[in-house]
Amino acid sequence: MRKQFLAATLMLAASLGSAHAANLSFLNESILVRIPKAQVPQFSAEVGRVLNDVADGQTATWSSKPERARQVPVSITFAPRNTTRTSKGQTCRFLAADVAQGTAKENWGFWFCKQESGAWRASAR
Repeated sequence: MRKQFLAATLMLAASLGSAHAANLSFLNESILVRIPKAQVPQFSAEVGRVLNDVADGQTATWSSKPERARQVPVSITFAPRNTTRTSKGQTCRFLAADVAQGTAKENWGFWFCKQESGAWRASAR
C-alpha cells in the first residue's frame, strides 16, 4: 500500500488530471512516503502547478504541515528543466526534486509528458 501511495504522491498532477506512475518500488524507503496521506492532494496540486506554470531554471518549494507536535515536515524544492517537444508535438519536462526531512536529504528526477487530455504522465523518455 505504501508503494502505491508513494507512486500516487509523486506522480499525480493536479489541475489537469493525473499522471500515471511506472513501477516505483525502488522508492519504498524514500522520504516522500512520509508525506501525510491527508496532504497528498495538496502535494499533487503543487506538482501539477509546477509542471504547468514554473519556467525552466526556476524553482518552487512545497512543505508538508506537521500533524503531531515533534513531527518534522517534508520539504521539496522542484526545479523543472529541459522542456522539449516531441516529434508528435507533445510537451515533455524533466522535473528535479530535492527532498528533505530534517537532516535527511534525497534528490529525485522524473520526465513527465503532457497528454492530449492535458494530464501529465510520467515517462521513461
